[in-house]
Amino acid sequence: MFINRILSNIKTIVLVSSFLTINLFAQLPPIHINYSSYILSADNKVLGYIGDKNRVEVKSTGYISKYLIYSLIATEDRDFYNHDGVSMKGLARAAIQTITGHTQGGSTLTMQLTRNLFLTKEKTISRKLTEIEMARELEKRFSKDQLLLMYLNTVYFGRGAYGVWAAAQEFFQKMPGDLSITESAMIAGLVQSPTGYDPSKHPDKALKRRNEVLHNLVEVGKISEKEFDRLKGKPLGLKLRDHWATAFIEYVKREANDVLRKQGKSINTEHLRILTTLNSDAQRAAEAAIKSQWKELPKGMQSAQIGLISVEPGTGKILAMVGGNPSSNTAGLNRAVYIKRQPGSSFKPFLYGSLIERGYSLATPLLDSEIVFNKNSLFEWRPSNDNEVFSHTRMPMYEAIKHSVNAAAAYAVKNLTTPDSVCVFAKRCGISSYLKPLPSIILGTSDVSPMEMASAYAVFASSGYYSKPFGLLKIEDGDYRTLYYANVVSNCAVDSATCYIVDHALKSVIDGGTASSIKKYYSAPAAGKTGTTQNFTDAWFVGYTPFASTAIWVGFDNPKNKLTGAYKYGGTISAPIWGKMMGAAYKKWVKGKGGLVMPSNVKYVELCSESGKVAGPKCRQHVSYPINEGYLTDVCDIHK
Repeated sequence: MFINRILSNIKTIVLVSSFLTINLFAQLPPIHINYSSYILSADNKVLGYIGDKNRVEVKSTGYISKYLIYSLIATEDRDFYNHDGVSMKGLARAAIQTITGHTQGGSTLTMQLTRNLFLTKEKTISRKLTEIEMARELEKRFSKDQLLLMYLNTVYFGRGAYGVWAAAQEFFQKMPGDLSITESAMIAGLVQSPTGYDPSKHPDKALKRRNEVLHNLVEVGKISEKEFDRLKGKPLGLKLRDHWATAFIEYVKREANDVLRKQGKSINTEHLRILTTLNSDAQRAAEAAIKSQWKELPKGMQSAQIGLISVEPGTGKILAMVGGNPSSNTAGLNRAVYIKRQPGSSFKPFLYGSLIERGYSLATPLLDSEIVFNKNSLFEWRPSNDNEVFSHTRMPMYEAIKHSVNAAAAYAVKNLTTPDSVCVFAKRCGISSYLKPLPSIILGTSDVSPMEMASAYAVFASSGYYSKPFGLLKIEDGDYRTLYYANVVSNCAVDSATCYIVDHALKSVIDGGTASSIKKYYSAPAAGKTGTTQNFTDAWFVGYTPFASTAIWVGFDNPKNKLTGAYKYGGTISAPIWGKMMGAAYKKWVKGKGGLVMPSNVKYVELCSESGKVAGPKCRQHVSYPINEGYLTDVCDIHK
């Protein structure tokens, strides 16, 4: 009797509301759902969204797991396929629950959709009456399947995820159609309280709620009690989406904006699928390596900044990018691309590459002694070694590279080549910044960006090909029509023989040279060069393998602040980051790629360590070095 009276009163309210508002809502407002563009890594991991809400349109319920649809209807609106937008049973059930001290909504899915599309969340009788009539009007104009799809595209699931597409990605990194029955039940359970059942913050509550939804499936006959008993013990199995690669996301947005502007489109108004070059394993490894290194730094150095970028040799695809230290503003300055600082000794490979190209060998003797440029002038320069000590002996170019001997490099630029020649070689490798053609250029005294350095070293890693770096691979519209596809811009910059010989020398920097700290974390073959600028303002390491060339700069935004203590060198702060990154990424990243193939015009020859020429029978000290046969040196004339 009591329940029948409640039902009767509810019917009266609904009939009255119909009479009062039938003319007012003969026309529904236009339905406009704001969908976002989204950005994907090269392996289809969601990096981020572009739009007011993280919401991506699903075109059909056929692309959504049937278990999610079953769970949603069983939990939120079991009469969905039978009512006209308003469920008398649901309203009565809600009224009874309220009277008995429990809070439960009586809204159908259609009424909830009405609120999401047109109304506010205010709790008044007039708004409820409006909601009822608009829900009925929606039912007249759209099929049940269309209403269900609109609902699933608009409802909020928590953690910034609007709609089932974003929810599936946020909690399980899956497409909606791939959700399992337990995953579907958990997501459906979030509708009632996205914050209260947030599985990342309240896993126990989320698990209990998921099992309630699973039991609802038993009640509506979608699964058996036996199946429920099997499923309720399963863990949530979360795979929360990473909020990462923030500097790269902003970089790609700029690239996409430039492309779309030329087509008369805007990244903020289109619903786009933006595919990028980012390798998720490389990016995760880079961010983890930086966090690990920053934990080791003394507190006074944890405000130092970092710029890291990895590019793929031969293509220029950006594989990883970090624009600041772990505590940096994610929307701040991207130091991998937009800062320019002196690279120090990491610039030396361009000196030695230019010498190898001209016919000198890794055995060419270079003097390690005091040297003066432009004596008694305003431009006088007296380079010194890192330890302020000179051996006053000649050493093979190979040893000068391995141990980064400044005086030997200065001797080379004064006696074997010119600053102009070094600058020209660096420009061919892809250094686009202005380079001052002064002798000090060989110690990296002109400002460059990490992106330039990574791309330039990639020339050595790809047997001589420079490829312009890029992060935007493809843009598709909401119907998967291609609006843009990137073309690899690549050209031969240096001959392969020179690259092979330089590569041989730069491997020694890691195998016992200034970057030997890398071996603690990464043991596979690799090449690179450290760089530390005057007064320890900047610390660099640029290293490469056949599948990635990575530049790492560490320093302060204000160059007046200096790196200190044990972490003031490129070999002690930047090189370990590279080693940790590569050590973590190597197994997952690329398989089956070997080192550089030795060109047919290169062969290993025993060269005298004193003269640098082909060793004769009386040369006591000689080493096998790769040389370009076209520049085969004469037999040693010192040890006759």
